[in-house]
Amino acid sequence: MKIALLNPPWRRRGHYGVRAGSRWPHFRSNNERYMPYPFYLGYAGALLEERGYDVAIFDGCATRESDESYLARVQRFAPDVLIQENSTASIDVDLAWAEKLKTKLGRPLLMTGPHVGHMEDQLALYPYIDALAGGEWELTALEVVERIRARESLAGVRGLVHRGPHGIVKEPARGNVEHLDALPFPHRRTLDMALYQDNRGNLPGPCLQLIGSRGCPYKCHFCVWPQVVYKDNRYRTRSAKNIADEVEHAFRVDQYPYASYYFDDDTFNIGDKRLCELSDELILRGLEHIPWGAMCRADTTKKATLERLRRAGLVAVKYGVESGNQQLVDDSGKRLDLNVLREMMRFTHSLGIKTHLTFSFGLVGETRETMQQTLDLALELDPHTCQFSISTPFPGTRFYDYAKEHKLLVVDDFSAYDGMSRCVVKTENLSAEELESFLVHATDTFNRHAIRRDGVLNRVLTDPWAPARLALANPGKALKTVASVLTSRV
Repeated sequence: MKIALLNPPWRRRGHYGVRAGSRWPHFRSNNERYMPYPFYLGYAGALLEERGYDVAIFDGCATRESDESYLARVQRFAPDVLIQENSTASIDVDLAWAEKLKTKLGRPLLMTGPHVGHMEDQLALYPYIDALAGGEWELTALEVVERIRARESLAGVRGLVHRGPHGIVKEPARGNVEHLDALPFPHRRTLDMALYQDNRGNLPGPCLQLIGSRGCPYKCHFCVWPQVVYKDNRYRTRSAKNIADEVEHAFRVDQYPYASYYFDDDTFNIGDKRLCELSDELILRGLEHIPWGAMCRADTTKKATLERLRRAGLVAVKYGVESGNQQLVDDSGKRLDLNVLREMMRFTHSLGIKTHLTFSFGLVGETRETMQQTLDLALELDPHTCQFSISTPFPGTRFYDYAKEHKLLVVDDFSAYDGMSRCVVKTENLSAEELESFLVHATDTFNRHAIRRDGVLNRVLTDPWAPARLALANPGKALKTVASVLTSRV
């Protein structure tokens, strides 16, 4: 049997969509290269290959190909089963693709992804979808395919919503994967790995993306993964040996010319003992010369541990901050002491590790003053790069429930939930338009700061498309930015 794992094209004028593999589906300018690896599709593909299935992943977001080209590629593969991933922001496009694929191919179609939880009571509305699988869906998909191959009923497949003889059946939930080491390394064979880029901190490309853990013990009210995907806050890890095995296999066995690697965990750096074991394992195998980065928190690792990780090749980290106002950080459930963040930023920089910080505007209680505090903190901490976004209340999160209860949602259309530039929520003190306006102001202000700090040439080398994006989007603003830099004005 042939199994097609699908991340169909998703775009809007001048932009491409980022869906599978992202905790924050959104659009990027066509001039950019960022693209996360589709981990769930990859692990599902590897599990299916272990059972002898002929598997191919079709990632139309990464290839950025036309709808016609994408559909033709899937048709040439002639799959027996279709497994398609979705997201909230792309759900209208996802449903249109599901209908098109079902119509053209006539094969069983399983839809997966974060938005499934919002669809479970609506399967009857989508006759072109045979079943839904949310959460950590890889093992559910494997069992569905096994049942189809054996021509057996789907009754009893945990984690599945499907059609039964008397209507829609919602099976009991399936638990999350307990032992991550038992999973095979994710499928990469049918993908062009050069298309997957997450190179913050100047990580050289091509950059292998992998994960060392799943889950997060923290309870940020806006975060989709623990609330919607995992449905708990348990933190599960791979062993140091298993992680090092994957790195070594990718660089020495696969013979793909990776130049670096990046851990795209929810929170990579929890547990000093396991992090030290990983550092020792990488050094023991002579892999410490390969630069790598990770998605981290600033308050979960001892300084001595960070030093050991640096000796094992760590050169870049992403720290999530969200706000420069301690009360907003506390109220969001993040539990991050901003003074600890300040100290850890200083220490991280002292080790020569580059930092990328993420902030968001629009948390509960946001005001003009708290947004300014966030911008001030970003300038004070002086990361190598910085990302500002709009807080987006995705269905299934406490943030969404709060916004709905307090009538703070200003848009019902899920296609606006991309969080990049469009705001779908207001606060008690600010309109959506004010939040969007400050997002632009903060981004421009930090960019000018970074250009003055690093010089125009270094910033271009760090992000060569940034000047082009600014000039194309707003030529007048580009000229003003250059002028303000030359005259050293903020």
